[in-house]
Amino acid sequence: MQTIQRRVAAALGAGAIAITLNVLALWSADLIHLRTAHGGLLKLLVRLAGVSAPQSGAFNIAFHVMAGLGMAIVYGLLLEPLWRGPPLLLGLVYAAAVWIANAFVVLPFIGEGIAGSATLGIAGILWFAAAHTVFFVALSLLFDKMIEAEWNHHRQRTGRGSDNREGQPTNSGNPTAP
Repeated sequence: MQTIQRRVAAALGAGAIAITLNVLALWSADLIHLRTAHGGLLKLLVRLAGVSAPQSGAFNIAFHVMAGLGMAIVYGLLLEPLWRGPPLLLGLVYAAAVWIANAFVVLPFIGEGIAGSATLGIAGILWFAAAHTVFFVALSLLFDKMIEAEWNHHRQRTGRGSDNREGQPTNSGNPTAP
């Protein structure tokens, strides 16, 4: 499988698991009647487009899942290849960047205040931040494992033990290589 296809497949697999964990964390807050941020990006896009969105839970969850998978693809194709540190740290950095954009741009623009403070209590803000972070950390760790597993499978199948994770030849077999 080509490198881009492998990365998209790993991003979608990791993203699907990560968004499931995120949704479960948000739904668990609903079970204890703790209000958290819901649908801020959708509300922003609807407002900017000047249209109305269907008012159904199924549509909202579908949008949430698609947004999560989109962020997973951005991670797999753009962010992770440029990163030279541990996957956990990249997950935390990505989580912080998106949370800051949501807290200081999206939510204030739709009238919910900084980090949702106009409509949420501190417990709701913190729960949302934790559920949000779970998504990005799970995404980064799972993506790393999925790419590693694909790379190992590729090496075993082709007998090429000196390829890097992107499938490119390396000089690792040469003891004099830098």
